[in-house]
Amino acid sequence: MFTVYHSNQLDLLKSLLVELIRLEPLDNPFEQEQILVQSPGMSQWLKMELAKSFGVAANIAFPLPATFIWTMFTEVLSDVPERSAFNKESMTWKLMQVLPAQLDHAMFEPLKRYLEDDQDDLKLYQLAEKIADIFDQYLVYRPEWIQQWEAGETVAELGDEHPWQPVLWQALYDHTLALGQSPYHRANLYEHFIETLHNYAETGTLPANLPKRLFVFGISSLPPRYMDALAAMGQHIDVHLMFTNPCRYYWGDIRDRKHLARLAAKQRIRLRTLDADTLHSGTWEEGTEDYIAQLKDSDESHYDADMHNHVVGNSLLASMGKLGRDNLYLLSDMQVNEVDAGFVDIEPDSLLHAIQADILNLTDRQNDEILDNSQHKFPIALDDRSLTVHACHSPMREVEVLHDKLLAMFEADTSLKPRDVIVMVADINAYSPAIQAVFGNAPGQRYIPFSISDRTAEQENPILLAFLRLLALPESRCHASELLELLEVPAVMRKFGFDSDSFEKIKRWIEEAGVRWGLDARTASQFDLPEQQQNTWLFGIQRMLLGYAMPHDAGLFDGISAYEQVQGLDAELAGQLAGFIDRLVAYREVLAQPHTVTEWTAHLSALLDDFLLVELEGELVLKSIRDLLHRLQEQLSDAGFAADITPAVLNQYMKDKLSGERVSQRFLAGQVNFCTLMPMRSIPFRVVCLLGMNDGAYPRNIAPEGFDLMNGRTRAGDRSRRDDDRYLFLEAIQSAQEILYISYVGRSIQDNAERVPSVLVSELVEYCQQGYCLDGDAALPVDQSGENIKVHLIQHHPLVPFSPSAFVGAEASFAAEWLPAASRSGQAPQAFQIDALPADSQDDGPVRVLELAELQRFWRLPVRYFFNRRLKVFFEPPQGVMEDDEPFVLSGLESYQLRDTLLGLLLEARRTQQDEHKIYQAFADEQKAAGHLPIAAFGELDLAVTRAEVLALVDSITPYTQQPQDDHEVDLTFTVGGHTVQLQGWLKQRYQGGLVRHRSGKVRPQDHLTAWLDHLCLAAAGKGQETHFIGTDKHLKLKVVEAAQARAYLQEMVELFFEGLNKPLAFFPKTANAGITACIGRDGSWKDDEDTREKALNKMAECFNDSYLFPGEGNDTYIARVWPQWNDELAQAASQLAGRVLQAAILGSEVVEDDA
Repeated sequence: MFTVYHSNQLDLLKSLLVELIRLEPLDNPFEQEQILVQSPGMSQWLKMELAKSFGVAANIAFPLPATFIWTMFTEVLSDVPERSAFNKESMTWKLMQVLPAQLDHAMFEPLKRYLEDDQDDLKLYQLAEKIADIFDQYLVYRPEWIQQWEAGETVAELGDEHPWQPVLWQALYDHTLALGQSPYHRANLYEHFIETLHNYAETGTLPANLPKRLFVFGISSLPPRYMDALAAMGQHIDVHLMFTNPCRYYWGDIRDRKHLARLAAKQRIRLRTLDADTLHSGTWEEGTEDYIAQLKDSDESHYDADMHNHVVGNSLLASMGKLGRDNLYLLSDMQVNEVDAGFVDIEPDSLLHAIQADILNLTDRQNDEILDNSQHKFPIALDDRSLTVHACHSPMREVEVLHDKLLAMFEADTSLKPRDVIVMVADINAYSPAIQAVFGNAPGQRYIPFSISDRTAEQENPILLAFLRLLALPESRCHASELLELLEVPAVMRKFGFDSDSFEKIKRWIEEAGVRWGLDARTASQFDLPEQQQNTWLFGIQRMLLGYAMPHDAGLFDGISAYEQVQGLDAELAGQLAGFIDRLVAYREVLAQPHTVTEWTAHLSALLDDFLLVELEGELVLKSIRDLLHRLQEQLSDAGFAADITPAVLNQYMKDKLSGERVSQRFLAGQVNFCTLMPMRSIPFRVVCLLGMNDGAYPRNIAPEGFDLMNGRTRAGDRSRRDDDRYLFLEAIQSAQEILYISYVGRSIQDNAERVPSVLVSELVEYCQQGYCLDGDAALPVDQSGENIKVHLIQHHPLVPFSPSAFVGAEASFAAEWLPAASRSGQAPQAFQIDALPADSQDDGPVRVLELAELQRFWRLPVRYFFNRRLKVFFEPPQGVMEDDEPFVLSGLESYQLRDTLLGLLLEARRTQQDEHKIYQAFADEQKAAGHLPIAAFGELDLAVTRAEVLALVDSITPYTQQPQDDHEVDLTFTVGGHTVQLQGWLKQRYQGGLVRHRSGKVRPQDHLTAWLDHLCLAAAGKGQETHFIGTDKHLKLKVVEAAQARAYLQEMVELFFEGLNKPLAFFPKTANAGITACIGRDGSWKDDEDTREKALNKMAECFNDSYLFPGEGNDTYIARVWPQWNDELAQAASQLAGRVLQAAILGSEVVEDDA
């Protein structure tokens, strides 16, 4: 007997299931109980509940409907294969064979146009997959079409729409028969199956192999053919269908108000069109006027009757319940034994329970005739939080707010446990990182046990992602960052012998060796680009290995420049990296060619062995990949597909199958479970939370295929993803026992613009506005009371977790770490201690030796020297993002380094009268071989510009570098703080006319000061001469200084050096230069009046602070740590130091106008 049990409580149906099993145990204890479920989540919950009731739940099968019914086909009917010859995968591969042969027919012209230029068969595969999916839907929901097509008949309702489909189906059917396979498919098997069972019933015999009984539990809807099959089985065995029915009354005919309104609007438009057409023609056929009047009367009366009678029923149920309504309608048409298993009354003691009670009793509280008061609305307590809607700025904020609200729930009700909470997410993959970040990193006192289910396998396991990346090698540009991400996968690192430290080292090598993209020169040609060896992986590997074999200064070897960082034991790392790249090169060639499925299986199995060294958990991933390859072999064998498979098709197939698999471990393990809306369905939980209820995200709006003949011809029981989602939302409302929590992104994180929630959330809020009001609002007009309850339901949360508003009121955040920031009471960074430190004990000897180079390094930026030298603190710049594109233009620093290197070479060449062209050419070849230049003509252009600039500098410098002199040893003694200081060093680049300093860039204040110190040292030794400093922007001549004056200047510079070792000095070269130059008149005279000093301080402030386009000198990390902002105190200190340090240097220098 086929019996349908109705109840609004899944727990009640579960108890009924338990009692049926307990009271009527199977005769054979080794026979399995068969319980059909709609999802693995439902089966797991049911297993746990049965185990609670029986102590042990064993020998129970939980098949899915389609699998079970096909199994029944094979058990009851003869000659039915275990796998259908018309399953989607088999039809896909068969269509790839039969479709090309049909394209010459005129009716296939649209498909032929689509498949033009399909060189790799990818379009053909994708189209075949879509058509197979459509045909699979026809087999289940339109079996009569399939039967008529096979009989060569025309389906009247289809007309001439897409006439190629019957022809293609017949070709597919004939191809299947030609392969010697069974002609059975679901369209003809259902009829045969039902007819066979009827024949058994008439003869009074029981077909063999049918289960003794069957339970169908927690399934919201089934296709009509499935229902027919179950009903036919019910003639022989007991079939118990447990239907979770949200309403105790029959509601198969109710309609949504909005749907009725749309129908009425269409009818009115049709009537107006009819009136206009008739009036325009000027002719009235006999009876036309009466007919139109009748139409109008019938339309208005029908609409009025529907809107105000029980056809509407509960508007929420009518709007969201189409899936269940259709299922109820189909059940009512069947001759089944229906049992009221018990509808549990719901006490409307909260808003959530009142909504559930309204649905249960088919009540609609909306009254369009009463507008001036809200007496007809159901009152809700002001502290009712059974239903809340939360508007946030981002998925991360949604999860942060959820974490806070759950903590508040657990605190308010100590009986509530994490296992009582379910969080269903519209897109679990998008929200998983935020969930892991918030729930996974919560401190111990706020930690909530949680698990995330239903993530795709690709997101769950990096091994799978690595395999898919390897499979896509032929289409990849093999960027540096991409292959490093692949190598960073633990299983790959283990295979090639790297650990975290060695990985960081080779990462630096790769960047410095100039690797950007491409395995070798041939990679570029695969993307229709000229072959280019520079900046490829092979280019970088060759440089590394050559750097180990020969020194960098040995020149080029076969056009390769050695990368000198690979030394000693590091050679092994370079070899391991070379092995990784060589293996990629080899497999790239293999994976780029078409192969048979057997060859593909062998190649991919070898690829797994060659690139992955996995541990126990990883073995399961590799097994899933190998199992998929085995299934592919079976599918192609079933389809008779023996042709080669192109890489694009195989890649698409593997990606679709592996990415689509969902991982559901740790499901319902006593924690807060995060999952998609599908697995849980109507399982009851005390708290049900819905995240990501955004407009457009839920319900999912998947456009139907343009050639789907079911589109526009909807029938009861048809599959609709959008209707599924709407019913899932309704079931979520029903399954919440105490609290329903809904969250969505309600405002833009960029501009705070308001965003609307999902239409389902809007409908729910609107439903509450129409039928409920807050206590005390009964006398208010319906609009005002509705607005009040909307404000009560929807909570808008701040943009950031440390907003002060997040910690105000009864529902303050639990995230204590944000409280100091929110209350502005956090500990601000303490002002840097500027008071002098004790003298360095290392300098307590009788004579302190100070190298001239150290003194010059100090004056480039004293505060940085203080941190590095005295405090041993280094503020490292943040690591930049690895470059994946070959250089097309040099950065400012790269351009300077190129000029500086070339300048040194050409100056030496001119001094020694070498061939400058050969020197330049060797330099150019070296830079190209090292990958320092942009590729092709871009590099040649940069080289030409650099050469011209450097030659101009060489011409300016050469006249002052005649008659070189011996280097001068600096050995000067000073007394500082009672200690003897010996300044030592060497002055190079000394010529007959004095010292010459040059820079292949602009002359900066710190460079000027460095040259000034050299100039003073030479003068203090009694060898006062001019010093020339030549840059690209100007030529400075430092005037002769008397020996005594030079010593006095140096004395002060040395004293300030030791002072700067004990406390930071406010000397900033650019800022100081701006202040000093502002005090020098046009005639070169020094001005010290009040206006000039004020002007100088303003110039210094402008240089120190950020401008609209450029950062100021105060933006330097070391300066900002001590002096975060410019103020009067800093201005006075910086101005005073600028005068003591830089004034003499600037006044003692003049700009030389070189002859053009």
